[in-house]
Amino acid sequence: MMKTLKKYSPKILLFLMLGIIAASCTERIDVELDDTYTRLVVDGQLTGDSTETHTIILTESTSYFYNQPPPPVTNANVSVKGDDGSSILLSEQDPCVYLLPEGFKSKIGVNYSLDIDLEKEIDGHIKYTASSSTPSIGDTVYIGLQYQPDWGEKGYYVVQCYYWDPLGPNWYMFDIYKNDTLLTDTISEKQVVDDTFYDGGFTNGIGVGYLDQSRKDQVLKPGDVISFRASSITEGYANFVWEVQDEVSFSTPLFSGPPANVVGNLSDGAIGYFTSYSVLFASMVFE
Repeated sequence: MMKTLKKYSPKILLFLMLGIIAASCTERIDVELDDTYTRLVVDGQLTGDSTETHTIILTESTSYFYNQPPPPVTNANVSVKGDDGSSILLSEQDPCVYLLPEGFKSKIGVNYSLDIDLEKEIDGHIKYTASSSTPSIGDTVYIGLQYQPDWGEKGYYVVQCYYWDPLGPNWYMFDIYKNDTLLTDTISEKQVVDDTFYDGGFTNGIGVGYLDQSRKDQVLKPGDVISFRASSITEGYANFVWEVQDEVSFSTPLFSGPPANVVGNLSDGAIGYFTSYSVLFASMVFE
């Protein structure tokens, strides 16, 4: 007996094809990521704030999926020298944390160099160096707050900066405090701007921080003290922070490239950044 061919509707064929594709997508694929060579990681900022504890932190790089604190680099000789003739040998307070003397502050116009002499070589090197100038900053800065009720679930308060910007290219980084608690405690939360739109002029209340009133730690109540620290930073450090923020920001995994180490200013392949900057503070009481 001859068998007749059955006709299937396009919808049925579509569902069959989707089922086959879905089944193939459940196959497990193990991806092996090779560990790269170990490199020195440096985190060091000198500021014009004499009340701040200034440290240089040295660690080793780790693999992408490493979920422990990075290995500390201990027993190194670390020094900071200024082209004004100053020279400081840092003490190791805790493993990997090298401390400058209490009361230290960087000076505007001074170029500082960082010299690191390791006990054991990393990536074939014992000695590492970096340097940074200390940009100038204006004399006075003022703070303001503006409520935006239509932003987010419960609105936002915009922290505003009023400041006369010196003529010429400048770059600024802002840290926000609530009752002396730093709210921008990670590099991804810091606001970094250049003066393209107000070079040599008045900032007139630009937004430098944003307080989400649906977040418990950012809710403002009468009597709260809101402050910011304005830091005049180098162009190189501004670019470094922007690149770090790009790396840690959300991206679509399917179409984005793999994470990469951000280029810093250390010698011999070390990762991180050494920088010096001047600062101004402004604060107000919320009513």
